[in-house]
Amino acid sequence: MDISLIIRTHPEDGERISLAMRFINAAIAEGHTVRQCFFQGEGVRSALEPRWQDTWQQIADSAGAELLLCSQAVEVHAVDAHAPFQIGGLGALVEAAVRSDRVVSFV
Repeated sequence: MDISLIIRTHPEDGERISLAMRFINAAIAEGHTVRQCFFQGEGVRSALEPRWQDTWQQIADSAGAELLLCSQAVEVHAVDAHAPFQIGGLGALVEAAVRSDRVVSFV
């Protein structure tokens, strides 16, 4: 099963970020494919939080998941994207959703 995720979790909500990461790792362990993680709203700040960088890098490496930062949220929060993250718009999210079997949201 192909899965895409939308992550809007606030960076101070470490419990929800950990939950998203556990979900991703469990899905991979079960043989599913994580197509994309789309970070939207406060999620872009969570993605770029230094304490989570190694874990996101591992997910990108092991799952081949595309890690996209919402272009509007990047502008609003005035952050810079760096590897393994790329900047993308809602069109990229819609395309991933159409090609995925499931879209899971972490708010």
